[in-house]
Amino acid sequence: MNPAFSRFDPRRNLLYTCTESVAEPGDIVTYSVDPRTGKLFKIGSRSAGGTSTCYLTLDQGCKNMLVVNYWDATIGVFGLEPSGALGEAKSFHDPNEGRGMQVSHKKHVNHSENDPSAQKERQSDPHSHAVILDPFFGKIAYVPDLGMDLIRQFRFDPESGTLECAGTCRSGPDGRTALGPRYIEFHPTLPVAYVVNELSSEVSVFAFDKENAERLLCQQDVSTAAPTLRLVQTVRTIPEAWPNDMNTCGRISVHSSGHFVLVSNRGHNSITVFRVHSEHDNQGMLSLVQMQHTRGATPRHFQFDSSGQWLISANQDSDKVSVFRFNVATGNLEWTGHE
Repeated sequence: MNPAFSRFDPRRNLLYTCTESVAEPGDIVTYSVDPRTGKLFKIGSRSAGGTSTCYLTLDQGCKNMLVVNYWDATIGVFGLEPSGALGEAKSFHDPNEGRGMQVSHKKHVNHSENDPSAQKERQSDPHSHAVILDPFFGKIAYVPDLGMDLIRQFRFDPESGTLECAGTCRSGPDGRTALGPRYIEFHPTLPVAYVVNELSSEVSVFAFDKENAERLLCQQDVSTAAPTLRLVQTVRTIPEAWPNDMNTCGRISVHSSGHFVLVSNRGHNSITVFRVHSEHDNQGMLSLVQMQHTRGATPRHFQFDSSGQWLISANQDSDKVSVFRFNVATGNLEWTGHE
């Protein structure tokens, strides 16, 4: 029912998919993939332990799966058996600390709406939207909290599967509200992370502080740990003339070359391409290359093929998948006419 997110394990040729419902706990379903035909065979299922399951991450050793449930904001770690099937939950974190939700799931709004009343509803409670691990140590987990305008950081122990709260940082400039952090992605080589703020239609660029990260991993009490991400830039993903209440951001992706960052806009119905600067003083910062219409409505997600030269956009509200040619030298997207 309503498969929201999938994660492929290339070592075992397995596909994990989570179901999303605000009314009942999600399931994480495991499939084996036939390498010749791509056919899926269901081999197991386990409750995600929370509502509106929306993101799955495998740790570096593929021994654990980190899971985020958007609606009740819970974050879980499940062990993986040698077969790849999910084992029991090893740890669970609840940002609400057991408190009930202020907003009822029965009053759930369309997340493409972004007027002040929709923002108020979506930010009355914590809402974890993703979880990733740092690429340097694989032991610091970052969770964007769309409801609280925060990036939560945790110390992750791959052996025990435990998560320890290690502080937070804001997902954008101080003093701003209704940012709505959705996803976070690291650059493939630079110590830089990119956060897409869904409600404000912005990308925030963060420098990764390796020294603070090393201290966090060594110190006994991580509750007092310093942030490992430092805000260095925030850029807008839609034209200045386009009203904010007519757009929410979807996916963010760093191109495999490391030269470009792309973001989808739901409402403006476009993919915005930014160039990543490599010069020392501006390393990792972004400048606009292009905004390309997706030839469909509400591009919730997009993905590059393995060559990095073709981009496929999934346009949720027009039931179309559209294909674009991506120029890896200039960053320009060109519509192919295929959908």
